[in-house]
Amino acid sequence: MFSEFQQVLNQGGPILWALVLLGVGLYTILASTWLGLWKVKFELDQHHFVGEGKRQTASQFAVFELDRLAWVERRIPFIGVLAGAAPLTGLLGTVSGMLVTFSGLATSNAATPIDKISMGISEALITTQAGLLLAIPAAFLLAILRSQTKTAHSILQQKLHQVMVEETAREAVVSTDFSHSPA
Repeated sequence: MFSEFQQVLNQGGPILWALVLLGVGLYTILASTWLGLWKVKFELDQHHFVGEGKRQTASQFAVFELDRLAWVERRIPFIGVLAGAAPLTGLLGTVSGMLVTFSGLATSNAATPIDKISMGISEALITTQAGLLLAIPAAFLLAILRSQTKTAHSILQQKLHQVMVEETAREAVVSTDFSHSPA
């Protein structure tokens, strides 16, 4: 199996090697971002935002959002760029393979052209397929990641509003208690 994989890599040429590196980077960043988002959601469920007043409570939410959730949000555009670069790199491999194909057609040696033509077509098809195989699942995973990030952001906002309402109610009770206390 390893020899078949190595043969495909050799047929794809240097562009396929670049696609392999791109794929490793893309899916590594995608996986680490998913794990980071999962950690943020877990921390969001476990974290209790209680401060001494509305301002401090809102500050805790802002710090959480900037420290934890923004870490995920900053990676999403880069993942989108990498996912978009995969089919373009595959297209570059297609062009490179077609150049090899046309070079094989232009040679005058009778035995060599068919070999060069088949190598060029093989490179063109393998790199195109590899680029699409990298990009299509990444695009779906990126869409789900964006949706889950928005959901986490919404949960954070809902929790902020809930805590602020509780703070307001607590302040109202405290001010009512002070107004009814004997002097």
